Amino acid sequence: MLSIGKTAYLVGLTTKAIKHYEEIGLVRPAYVSPESGYRFYSQKEQQQLIRIRTLRNFGVSLSDILLEGDEQMESLLLKRKKEIADEIEELNGKMEGIDQLLNEGEKKMETRIVESEGFTVKGYEVKGPVSAIPAEWDRLNKVIHEEEVIAEESFGVCLSMENEMIHYIAGLKEDLTGSFPDTKEVTIPAGKFIVAKVEGGIPGIPATYDAIIQMEDIQLRDCFDFERYVHPVGATEDIIEIWMPIE
Repeated sequence: MLSIGKTAYLVGLTTKAIKHYEEIGLVRPAYVSPESGYRFYSQKEQQQLIRIRTLRNFGVSLSDILLEGDEQMESLLLKRKKEIADEIEELNGKMEGIDQLLNEGEKKMETRIVESEGFTVKGYEVKGPVSAIPAEWDRLNKVIHEEEVIAEESFGVCLSMENEMIHYIAGLKEDLTGSFPDTKEVTIPAGKFIVAKVEGGIPGIPATYDAIIQMEDIQLRDCFDFERYVHPVGATEDIIEIWMPIE
């Protein structure tokens, strides 16, 4: 067994960090001298400290390590990999927003005004964090494939939002969803909408909303706004539009 100082040197941590891990219940010394209070660590604890150091270097939180145990390195790293992918997507969205703001003087956002007769969307509902939305789109697309439905447009309707909690439906017009299980529906009332084409794919959606809100020649009205995804048969990518209700 080695002292805490020697162990810290070998595993690449500070003695302060090792003592903190002990305080929160992650790692306990193999032996503590009753006379001096000195801590000693066996190879088992040293290996455990290396695992914790590795996980922390990749940004895995102490709370996750405590919850799952440092021996669950693979699952913890896979979870962190997914978090990093989500962070990258969020950062890409911010970059798209910056580019749109910087270039708005060079390229005017493509918009049009539409008088909608109103329609009903049926699909899968989110009542929770914004991060839950992609899973419901995956569910919708899976059912579309299983039911062999040909849908050239789909809708993401925001019913309400407060902080990061959203009430949202990912769906199709109701005439295409007759056999879909467990759907919810929302009716978009008739009225006038400003429609803006999104540049840069899904990460560009927040910047498009911001650009519409900052337009000085429109007045928004209290009604549902929504995303419209246009995907004609044979097309290689979607056209994304934001529809905002206006007076």
